[in-house]
Amino acid sequence: MYSPFMVNTTKEKDWFKAIFNEHYEFIRNYLYYLSGDMEIAEDLVQDVFMKIWEIREKINDETLKPLLFRIARNMFYNLHKKKVLDHRFINNSVVENDTDSPEFILEMKEFDVKLQKAITNLPEHCRTIFLMSRIDELKYHEIAERLKISVKAVEKQISKALKLLRENIAYKI
Repeated sequence: MYSPFMVNTTKEKDWFKAIFNEHYEFIRNYLYYLSGDMEIAEDLVQDVFMKIWEIREKINDETLKPLLFRIARNMFYNLHKKKVLDHRFINNSVVENDTDSPEFILEMKEFDVKLQKAITNLPEHCRTIFLMSRIDELKYHEIAERLKISVKAVEKQISKALKLLRENIAYKI
C-alpha cells in the first residue's frame, strides 16, 4: 500500500533537522513569552514543528522564519481563545542563604510577586519585547529584525514597559 507519508527522503529529514535545531529554542522562548508557561510553550513548539513537517513540500526557505512565528502565534491563540491566562513566571532571582533575615526574604518574595504580576499585566506585544530584551538579552536591533518591526518601535515598547512596571510596582527599599 502506498502512502505519501511513507516516502521521506534523507534530504527532507536533513532539512527538517537543520531547521528544527536552528529555530526550536527561539520559537519555544517566543511561545513562553506569550503564554508565561514553559509547559505550554514546550507543547506548542512541538505542534509548530509537526505542522512544518506536514507542509514541508509547500515551504519556501526564504519565508520559513516568519511562517514559524505565524504558526506559533496562531497555535497559541487557538489554544487560549476566550480563556483567561494565569501567568506563572519561574522565580530564580531570590537566593535564600543563612545571612538573609526572614524579613528580607519575605520582602524579596513579595517584591517578586508584584514584579511577576506587573510583567503579566503588560500588553502582550510590550511584554514579548521586554522579555526578549531582558531574558534573552537581545539587542534592540536583533528584536526588531526577528519581529519584523523598526528599532524605534522596540525602543518605544521597552520604554512603555519600564514606565508601566515603575507605576505598578512602586516598591521602596
